[in-house]
Amino acid sequence: MRYGGRPVPCFGKGSLFCPYIPLQQLDILADHDTKSYVVGSTNSLLLQQKDRYSDILINLDESTINITSSSLRTALALSAADRRWIDFLSQIVTDSWDDSNPSRPKTMGYMGSEEFIRLQFEEYLLALLSAVKYRHYLQDPQSTPMPSVEGDPTSDFNSDWIHAWQQTPSFALFQKTTDSHLFDIVEPRHPTAGNLTIEDVQRRLTQQIQTLHLDERFATSKDTINKHLATGQKKVSTAFAHLWADIETMREAQRLRQAKNEAASEDTGRSSSPSPSQASATAAASSLAARTPDLTAAQASMQIAGQKAGAYLSSWGAWASEKRKGWIKQDSDESNESASAEGKSPQKPLPNTLSRWNSVASTVGLGKTTKEEKGPDGIGRLDA
Repeated sequence: MRYGGRPVPCFGKGSLFCPYIPLQQLDILADHDTKSYVVGSTNSLLLQQKDRYSDILINLDESTINITSSSLRTALALSAADRRWIDFLSQIVTDSWDDSNPSRPKTMGYMGSEEFIRLQFEEYLLALLSAVKYRHYLQDPQSTPMPSVEGDPTSDFNSDWIHAWQQTPSFALFQKTTDSHLFDIVEPRHPTAGNLTIEDVQRRLTQQIQTLHLDERFATSKDTINKHLATGQKKVSTAFAHLWADIETMREAQRLRQAKNEAASEDTGRSSSPSPSQASATAAASSLAARTPDLTAAQASMQIAGQKAGAYLSSWGAWASEKRKGWIKQDSDESNESASAEGKSPQKPLPNTLSRWNSVASTVGLGKTTKEEKGPDGIGRLDA
């Protein structure tokens, strides 16, 4: 006790330890002189009055731990290093557990055995007590910090639990009977001390989810959702079946209506169609009308053609007259020149020839014919 600080004096005056307590001693638990107790019972009366008789209730049948005291719930919370340590221990026990022989691990080794588990708890408790002693040692102004220890080693443990323990008679007895330099024998350091890691965050989230009992709530919600989904699926299937039946009914009615309309249109066509004699007479009249010429249109076409021909002949006659004048003048000049050279008098142009070319027809009437004649000079002309 002096060098190791063990066992921690948890039970003293006013404490009670009873593995099985009868109903006649329940009043002792509520007595003012009873400071603390650890009792066991198979009576369900304690479960019904757990808020009165217990701060921590461990149900072995359901494998649950229920902390009814709010102040203890904060003090008993695990730090990041505590979770890392207990996860390490739980994983080893789970991996080496043998259902056929729980007294020893299936690897037949030391890891996972009962001695191994006891040693892990002993090391954890010694590290906690040594860290508390080292913390008090640093509070002395003349103390010299250990070079292998950085800061306050109790920060890796739950500071609320250490503060609550320091208020108890157990801590006063520990301080009085245990050597002040316990940290010289046991290193004042958490077994799994270290910085916060991703695994610690995941472990924290897992614990919070387990605390909320989401699995139980989701199980009930899952059943309810499944029932609602089944009901909704049935309703939707029924609605689609009714909708499809309505569509088929509408399509059938539309088909019948269309057939009726087609039959009515055929009857109307038969009643309004002409007889064969009437149809042949109508066809004969149409062909006769198609063969009868349109005199008005023909006369209009002839008038237009005559106008175009007259305009063309008039322009051609004017051009020929100009050319004839030029040729006559040229012939006259040549004759005069030759006569002068020979001593004869110049000849005058023939009036008949010029008058004959000037009498070229200018217009052509509708229904008249024209003929072409040649003059003495050999140039053709048109006479009506």
